[in-house]
Amino acid sequence: MNDQKYINIRRKGGEPLEPTGRPMLKGLLTAGIILCASIAPGFAENIAVPSKDPIATLTVPDKWETEEIEWGYSATSPDGGLAFYVESAPASRVENLFATNDEWLKENNIKPKGDHSETEVNIAGLPAKVFSYRATDDDGDTVIDFVVIQEGKGRVILLTLWGSEEDRTANQNDLDAIKKSIKPIN
Repeated sequence: MNDQKYINIRRKGGEPLEPTGRPMLKGLLTAGIILCASIAPGFAENIAVPSKDPIATLTVPDKWETEEIEWGYSATSPDGGLAFYVESAPASRVENLFATNDEWLKENNIKPKGDHSETEVNIAGLPAKVFSYRATDDDGDTVIDFVVIQEGKGRVILLTLWGSEEDRTANQNDLDAIKKSIKPIN
């Protein structure tokens, strides 16, 4: 017989309660599982850009909605407030990309407030140029960034980020992780 001793407590009507110790163990196990699930990193989707003959890969958090588009992928934050696009094109077509982006701005009722700013940055070890527009859209003030990353095979990676300052702040950790995950394919 087991050496453990249990207090035999009965409910009204004579039904015995579970031995002491077991409900507590069950509760601790449940709490441990919930804690582990809440702090475990989310699964992520690895994306090759473009899907055929890729020049780069990046990782998008699984909680973001992704969709393959003509020259790459689009992703939307879980709260729907931030849109992220990654596309690839030959370097000779950069001007065409910007013309397409101008059309995209009009289609999405995005109206720039003045000229854009240009900044040279480094993203995941790659030199890039950011063209940033302060603008308005149907939801109010927004910011659009077009980031051109030169890739050594005569192609460019274009990142587009669209959302308000608040949406960017709310999703900053995910954005940082996405940018850090960009890896050129040599």
